[in-house]
Amino acid sequence: EKTKWCDALIITCNDFRFTSATQEFVNERLKLKDNYDHISIPGSICNLVNPETRDLVFSKFALSVKLHLINRVVVVSHKDCGAYGGSVSFGSELCEYETICSDLRKARALLIEKYPTLEVTLFLESLQQDGDTTKVHFEKIP
Repeated sequence: EKTKWCDALIITCNDFRFTSATQEFVNERLKLKDNYDHISIPGSICNLVNPETRDLVFSKFALSVKLHLINRVVVVSHKDCGAYGGSVSFGSELCEYETICSDLRKARALLIEKYPTLEVTLFLESLQQDGDTTKVHFEKIP
């Protein structure tokens, strides 16, 4: 019987604009192909830091940790998230960036508080125009 199923759990928002790029990022750049569970819910970070919806995220998370012996969590949030009201709700790009980064760090603290042995890595995605194409940029958040 297997004692370990996968190394990581990925928590993302389910925004269609980022889905393919996120999967490629996790598979190729993080080298986790076929070695992770994935929780994708609307406004995942917003829901994790909100005390009213936190239990929903943790209930999905706990099952993955228990059944698959997860030791690493990768949390990916993105700019222009509808759960926050989109980019326009922040008033400035700097305010949006600081708010989402702060929420990512709160999410890491909550996860480590509940599961102290986990390694938690944070990323922020954004859409960037490159000529006629739109690309997804990933930034690691300390």
